[in-house]
Amino acid sequence: MTAVSTSEPLRDPSRTPSRFSETPLDSESKTLRAAGTWTGQQQTRVSVREFEFTVDEPEAVGGRNEGPTPMEYLAGAVDACITVTAEQVAARRGLDLTGINTYSLARQDRRGLAGTADVQPYFHTYRLQLSIGTPETDATALRDFAAAVEHSCPAVNLLRDAGAGLIVAWTFAGRTVDHDAEAACNQALGYQPRIGPVDAPEPVFTCENADAGRAPEADA
Repeated sequence: MTAVSTSEPLRDPSRTPSRFSETPLDSESKTLRAAGTWTGQQQTRVSVREFEFTVDEPEAVGGRNEGPTPMEYLAGAVDACITVTAEQVAARRGLDLTGINTYSLARQDRRGLAGTADVQPYFHTYRLQLSIGTPETDATALRDFAAAVEHSCPAVNLLRDAGAGLIVAWTFAGRTVDHDAEAACNQALGYQPRIGPVDAPEPVFTCENADAGRAPEADA
């Protein structure tokens, strides 16, 4: 066995995406860790800090169906990541929020993982739908908020750089209701809803991919 040791950074600074004007600094970077243990039948027990969770596959493909799949966890992490980012950006800008609902709908070609076709094994289509409750009604302020959130969200930028066909769709209204983001996503894509009608308020502003091709206004 050959061991390779290096003190050089693992990333190539020259590969910084063009939409960012600065390169990461090691002195400003944090370290994240996760440990996984195979427990058989395509199941993994994962530990992160003091937390543990099970990652599994459906019985139909050989798993035990005792937890979400790895890619389902990824979709949920995207939802949570943009929610955290939206809350932080809103706090910095003094934007009042009354609710944040998110919904991820992704498509993945199973042949990539199965090795039966040379296609990307990760998502090729991804719609991230957000319903934001806020008393703010100014379209410019709302679009710039959305752009700043997209620009700062780690998960959104991972998907963009991976070429996952990401669309981030925003709906702003005075309030949110349960399942409004899911209903909006299904309507946009023509999917049959899993739930009954949703009494969502009339939106005051909508947009998609607010960060595409524009530099968001810097936070104060």
